[in-house]
Amino acid sequence: MNLNADLGESWYGKTVGNDRDLMPLLDSCNIACGFHGGDAYTLLKTIELAQEHGVAIGAHPSFADRENFGRKRLEVEDEVLYAQLLYQVSALKGMVESLGERLHHLKPHGALYHYANDYPAAAQSVAIVAAELEIPIIYGSPRGYLKEFAEAEGLDFWAEGFADRAYEPTLHLRARQQTGAVLVSNEAARTQVQNLLKGQVVATDGKAYPLKVKTLCIHGDHDGAVERARTVRKVLNETPPALRPRTPRKLQ
Repeated sequence: MNLNADLGESWYGKTVGNDRDLMPLLDSCNIACGFHGGDAYTLLKTIELAQEHGVAIGAHPSFADRENFGRKRLEVEDEVLYAQLLYQVSALKGMVESLGERLHHLKPHGALYHYANDYPAAAQSVAIVAAELEIPIIYGSPRGYLKEFAEAEGLDFWAEGFADRAYEPTLHLRARQQTGAVLVSNEAARTQVQNLLKGQVVATDGKAYPLKVKTLCIHGDHDGAVERARTVRKVLNETPPALRPRTPRKLQ
């Protein structure tokens, strides 16, 4: 099971998360592309940090919305969204390749992540940008249009589960405005990951539902993210290999 986190989200004088302590615990990272977070220098240093620890690098584009950290759905024309995605991911791709690396995957951020699952044109734009830029993998929700369009473009789709977010019985993430949307305790994250390794998740109604995923996300901007990541890493490392289909730390 691959462990990923959203990193490189600091910009100028604003610090978001603790990338230096979080990176060594990961298999892959999703680096902000400058629209919801990140600046040129932060992106460069985050890429270098990923190189240092052998962590695969993914692009993490978003709506152009720093005010709401990319977590508010915006009304954007389809062609404009395509252009914004191409701009963001191309910029990060150029920086990554200048350092001798390749982008391993693309994962939309925040509101765009959910928008691409619900709206076919947005999902198609994400998939087309990944295909045009020769990014072989898309991370996304196990259910939704993004999986469909990624596979239509001949890309590999990695269904993603969340170690630190609550699920509704519909298997959508609980809205952040609602109580209990974020799992704040290490024990809650541990239990969530143990269930996801079994191919299920316990939703807010207390019932278990089938949910098969290939990669797990820890949000780097959440308080306590490093400790939760250590907890998750420990669970993954202690799970017998036969029960955890695992990808290499250094992904090509």
